[in-house]
Amino acid sequence: MQKISFFIFFFLIVIFQNSCTSDVAPEITCEGISSYDMNIKAIIDTNCAYEGCHNGTPSAPGIFLDYDGLIPFLVSGSFEQRVINIGDMPPDYALGPRMLNSEDLDLVICWIEEDFPEN
Repeated sequence: MQKISFFIFFFLIVIFQNSCTSDVAPEITCEGISSYDMNIKAIIDTNCAYEGCHNGTPSAPGIFLDYDGLIPFLVSGSFEQRVINIGDMPPDYALGPRMLNSEDLDLVICWIEEDFPEN
């Protein structure tokens, strides 16, 4: 009976250890895959600068209709903080998309890591 209990315990430990290692997120390889003109503008236009949000209306700070409007939020780190670290932008009450898909999020992360090139 002790041998069976030991094997069951050992089996559970092995399963537990293997299940934890599969939760590691894949690394993103960024080099040169992202610029404002190439792919970030479309993401910003769709997810941030639509009607009633970051387009000059008083409902959200900043005008994200062009690169120059984003720069103060990028340099201060507030864009990265809200979009990447906290992840509350776009907000769940947004009239447009309520979250970035994983591909767009990866592109934005790379863009920020590469010091947000314009073109």
